[in-house]
Amino acid sequence: MHLVLVDGSSFIFRAYHALPPLTRKSDGLPVGAVSGFSNMIFKLTEDLKGENEPTHFAVIFDYSGTSFRNELYDQYKAHRPEAPEDLIPQFPLTRAATRAFCLPSIEQEGYEADDIIATYACQMRDRGGKVTIVSSDKDLMQLIDDDHVQMLDTIARPGQPPMRWMGPEEVMKKFGVTPDKVVDVQSLCGDPVDNVPGIPGIGVKTAALLINEYGDLETLLARASEIKQQKRRESIIEHADLARISKKLVQLDCNMPLDVPLDDLVRQPLEAKTLIPFLKAMEFTSITRRVASVLEIDPDDFEPDAELAAKGASIPGAIDVSDGPAPASGVAGPDAHAEKVLEAIRAIPCNLDDYEIVRDETALANWIADIVATGHVAVDTETTGLDNQAADLVGICLSTRPGKACYIPLGHTTGNDDMFGGGRAEGQMDMRLALDMLRPVLEDPAILKIGQNVKYDMGIFARYAITMAPIDDTLLMSYALDGARNNGMDALALRWLDHTCLKFTDLAGTGKNQLTFDKLEIEPAAKYAAEDADITLRLWHILKPRLVAQGVTTVYETLDRPLTPVLARMEARGVSVDRQILSRLSGDFAQRAAALEETAYELAGEKFNLGSPKQLGDILFGKMGLEGGTKTKTGAWATGASVLDDLAAQGVPLAQTILDWRGVTKLRSTYTDALPSYINERTKRVHTSYNQASVATGRLSSNEPNLQNIPIRTEDGRKIRTAFIAAPGNLLISADYSQIELRVLAHIADIDALKDAFEEGLDIHAMTASEMFGVPIEDMDPMVRRRAKAINFGIIYGISAFGLANQLGIARSEAGEYIKTYFARFPGIQDYMAEQRRIVKAQGYVSTIFGRKIPFENVNTKNPSERAFIERASINAPIQGSAADIIRRAMIRMERILTEENVPADMLLQVHDELIFEAPADKAEQAIPIIKRVMEGAAEPALRLSVPLQVDAKAAENWEAAH
Repeated sequence: MHLVLVDGSSFIFRAYHALPPLTRKSDGLPVGAVSGFSNMIFKLTEDLKGENEPTHFAVIFDYSGTSFRNELYDQYKAHRPEAPEDLIPQFPLTRAATRAFCLPSIEQEGYEADDIIATYACQMRDRGGKVTIVSSDKDLMQLIDDDHVQMLDTIARPGQPPMRWMGPEEVMKKFGVTPDKVVDVQSLCGDPVDNVPGIPGIGVKTAALLINEYGDLETLLARASEIKQQKRRESIIEHADLARISKKLVQLDCNMPLDVPLDDLVRQPLEAKTLIPFLKAMEFTSITRRVASVLEIDPDDFEPDAELAAKGASIPGAIDVSDGPAPASGVAGPDAHAEKVLEAIRAIPCNLDDYEIVRDETALANWIADIVATGHVAVDTETTGLDNQAADLVGICLSTRPGKACYIPLGHTTGNDDMFGGGRAEGQMDMRLALDMLRPVLEDPAILKIGQNVKYDMGIFARYAITMAPIDDTLLMSYALDGARNNGMDALALRWLDHTCLKFTDLAGTGKNQLTFDKLEIEPAAKYAAEDADITLRLWHILKPRLVAQGVTTVYETLDRPLTPVLARMEARGVSVDRQILSRLSGDFAQRAAALEETAYELAGEKFNLGSPKQLGDILFGKMGLEGGTKTKTGAWATGASVLDDLAAQGVPLAQTILDWRGVTKLRSTYTDALPSYINERTKRVHTSYNQASVATGRLSSNEPNLQNIPIRTEDGRKIRTAFIAAPGNLLISADYSQIELRVLAHIADIDALKDAFEEGLDIHAMTASEMFGVPIEDMDPMVRRRAKAINFGIIYGISAFGLANQLGIARSEAGEYIKTYFARFPGIQDYMAEQRRIVKAQGYVSTIFGRKIPFENVNTKNPSERAFIERASINAPIQGSAADIIRRAMIRMERILTEENVPADMLLQVHDELIFEAPADKAEQAIPIIKRVMEGAAEPALRLSVPLQVDAKAAENWEAAH
């Protein structure tokens, strides 16, 4: 007899973290974990054939709520975070999947899955049968024996066989003792994941030494006074009761009363009539084909399970598919759980002297073993600069639990001589060896890698051919929770932990004499670096459950986290620029700037520094005596862009000349002169860096260089775009959403006239002009259309009559009439604006149509101008934010679909509503319809917009020609 027991809960969480978010196309039901779970079960049933074929088979799950262990120790598993919001509705579906595979789905109230597994295993062992426990959970290793019970880890790990069998030898490697003594070791060292206390200061190695010396826990406690090491002896004597409690917590119950007897676990063959309808209801096309092939049936002969297919039509996350109990945290709601985690993490001291410096292979191997056992690790890289495409790797920091962190020095040098450099500092690991050892962990789909701005570290590792996944990012968690406030690690540590982190400048200095990280001595550098990893892990423990408590898990899991690896790959690809074009433009801009300077001198009647606001103000409002001038706090005249715009609109030539001069000099300094300096020596391309968390609405920003602000409506801006070119043999493809924010407005505000116009493909600005001014669309005066266009886009930003008057060069009263007429023709817009003003005042934030919260501070301000700004921003934010979320969704899907369609097109840049790709010249036309399809369908299935999205796409040799 052969009994196979699958740790179902482990399968679920591994499937969830290993795969990107997946929803059922028909209704948006989250099914990513169910898909991964089903594939894992099917693969296991196929692998366990021949001599390993089971006679008995079951999948064991944890029941919701608490177990008898919580009565023994109320802090048991107190630090466990709440299940992700989009995973909760999938738990009952995994039970349904188990039954669809004709396997018993077992769970019992008051007992954990491990106890059920232990009881079945012992019963089969006592009958003389063989038992295989499919899990990598270290707590189950106490059940292993030579003759009857073994474990099987089916999670693929780089450099290891796909099915890893574990017996007493593997237990000895992990715990340093035989399986019968595992419980004693765990009683001493505890388990921070389950919050089993153990004895302070005792780790796995020390615990193994003690148990091997004294035989068992009770003997050790009885003879503790014989221990030579004073600190160890005192700790064991003082905390003996904790060790005894810990043993009760880790000891599995092999004699629990089973609701389903062992004989009922007899293996049943797969049945097409049960399995295929389930898979089709879940819309799992690939596995359906594979199962049908194995069963030698035609899947079209079966209909989807009607009940399962119908469930999930409501909002994801509130779907009633209750087939069994859903997990609970054991505390009174997600808010209470999040606060309990915060309190527990804050109570753990942060001692910089406790951090380890890993200098050799043995020490790193111990850390890797701990990472594998824990299942997650905070990772941070230390480098010579902020550009991850050019900086050199200096060291790596790791943390597996709060307070436990290390630094692995790899590239520190001796001496600070920039000309001659210095030798390699002693006490470091060989970089290649360290990376080769870490690669399996960093790439293991079963181990979660946690970072603060983890995209940077992904870019560093990618240069060493390491694809780090899956990932969590505390920066993005904070962004989903609190918007674009200061989400830097130092600020988060102060806010959540009341902890002030070491500052880089304290070690490296400031200004031109600042040292790069490789020039720092290893010991102080290690404290700074390891603290980063420790704090990041603490923040992860705190912020992860708050995502659930504040209802933003879906935003983080579907819009923010999956975009990170996409952006990392885009940054690594970079884009080619033509130096000659930029040089030519720089010369042209310099000549024009010089000519504008001469014009300004003539208009002012004297020479002055055009870049000096003070000198300009003195000429405009002093010498020339123009009206409307105001002074700043310093007493100087204000000469900002808005002031000059007003003067230019009044017909002051000098104001317009200064605006033109500022424009051309900014283009020259920011782009044509600067871009060549950003060309990477290694790749010969320009690599911008995207920031996911700096704009409140969800828009991306870019820097070093900033490619988001190149003017697209001016001739000079378009000239700069001609310098962005495709590599030889390739073309650039520009795919741009057409009027996406107006389309979102039409959907949100439910404006029938606008929706009809978009549906019919009309010229929206001409249609608006026709509606407002009663003129036919045919042969419309371009000036009339221009005014309607200005109002259309101005309304999105809450434009005032004063602002519109300035933009169109008309009287304020006339602009006010235009806006009044607009609201009369499209009354839903005014209703929408009023509702947004009410919402932001009532709750302090507004939301996009995908649930992203956009917070506003000081919403009840008494300052009229500040209040007016908040009201305008609250009107625009849901529109701009929803558009930003749509393009995020498109980017997340794009690479996968292009790969599935076998189209070799690389996504290079994102500039607001536009995506830029590079593809072989003979494949560009094949790529365009696929790119358009993905972008135009990006809102679905989560949301069905009431207006169609339209994307204009074109291929050419440079960016401007493709636009």
